[in-house]
Amino acid sequence: MKSSIGKKLVLTYLVLIGVTLAVSGVLFNAFIKNYMVEEAKSSLRTEAGHLIELMGADQAAVIDPIKKRVITKIALSTIESDYFIVQKSNQQVIASSSKDIVKLNRSPFPVSEVYEGRGIEGEAQVKGKDIVYVALPMDLGKGSQVTHAVVLFTELQHIRSATREVVMLLIKGFVITAIVMLIVAYIMMRSLTRPLQNLRQAVMRLMNRDFTPPQIVKTGDELEELSKAFSDMTVALKKYDEGQRRFLQNASHELKTPLMAIQGYAEGIRDGIFRGADAEKGLDAISTESKRLKKMVDELIYLSKLETLEGMFDPQPVDLKLILQESIDRVKSLARQKGVQIDLHGDLDKRLMLDPDKMIQAFINLIGNGIRHANSQVRVELASFDSVVRITVEDDGPGLREGDKERIFERFFRGKDGDTGLGLAITRAIIEKSGGIIKADNGTNGGAVFTVEFRAKK
Repeated sequence: MKSSIGKKLVLTYLVLIGVTLAVSGVLFNAFIKNYMVEEAKSSLRTEAGHLIELMGADQAAVIDPIKKRVITKIALSTIESDYFIVQKSNQQVIASSSKDIVKLNRSPFPVSEVYEGRGIEGEAQVKGKDIVYVALPMDLGKGSQVTHAVVLFTELQHIRSATREVVMLLIKGFVITAIVMLIVAYIMMRSLTRPLQNLRQAVMRLMNRDFTPPQIVKTGDELEELSKAFSDMTVALKKYDEGQRRFLQNASHELKTPLMAIQGYAEGIRDGIFRGADAEKGLDAISTESKRLKKMVDELIYLSKLETLEGMFDPQPVDLKLILQESIDRVKSLARQKGVQIDLHGDLDKRLMLDPDKMIQAFINLIGNGIRHANSQVRVELASFDSVVRITVEDDGPGLREGDKERIFERFFRGKDGDTGLGLAITRAIIEKSGGIIKADNGTNGGAVFTVEFRAKK
């Protein structure tokens, strides 16, 4: 059964709250129990010290035994805790404030160590009741010898009751805290899931080819970054979709033109419309258009491979100046026909990892494009700036129209004197797959300028 991310977040939050409160409760309960017992012992020690002080233990040798007993009785009346006094000789209780410990009975637990002159403390059981106690030595007779032990005690039940009250207050605090945290969790869940719901709706619209960019959520975190990335992706997909549609329209048009010529001449020759010299011209036209169609199909297949197959490239350390010189040599015949001079400037003292054959083809396309549009000159320049290697190909022709700068590298986009409209698209694919970038603009003299940049590794 599927569950929303909001429910999962709330459930996770609940589990964290439960575990945190449970661990805190157990640790606090153990701590408060020990703390209350230690506090009870501390209180008993304080009262015992107060008792000894009132009894004037330091004057035990000079005070009459009767007066000492009176002082002892007065001192015992000031004690808030229960007590009993044990006689050393027979271990009998001679005085007690508790009904559970009766006079003339023996001490309910041994206090023999007290008679050695040191106090003791601990826990014991009296008639089924757990107590915590402090026992101190006393001198109720003549001289400084210890004759009795006074035991101050309190029931652990009282401590446990106080502990339960504290724990109940803690539980109430935990419940209130859990309710507040649940409210906060719900608010946080809403703030997290609302942007996700908006993105889901945008994905559904995108699935139906609605490329309207979604509204960017302002959360200031990764969700906002995801929203921006999705919006950018939507815009990119819209451009890609429009490009694919233009490609199909252009491809159908470009392929239809030679096919119609071939079909027209072939049917004319078959039906006897073209005879003799006209039939020869028709056959020549069929051959020419077939070659043009084959070239277009071959370039389409080659471009598709460049864009999709990684194994098409064989990078090697190459000298770009030699690559440019080789490219210029291959288009010199076209330059002579057009009366265009090609100048190469610049030098480079480093080699780049590039596929030499693909680079030659790319620069042949760029320089050849410049020759077709130049009036008299094409300038090729090689330069290096820090870690960037830049190649520019500039002609002195009429330049690019404003609307053509963005579309110049599209498949089947042809300017004046263009061939198949695939050359610059192939060039861009080669440059970008080789890790470079290519841009088109107009130069200061008005002609078109193509700029290619590669980042050289240091």
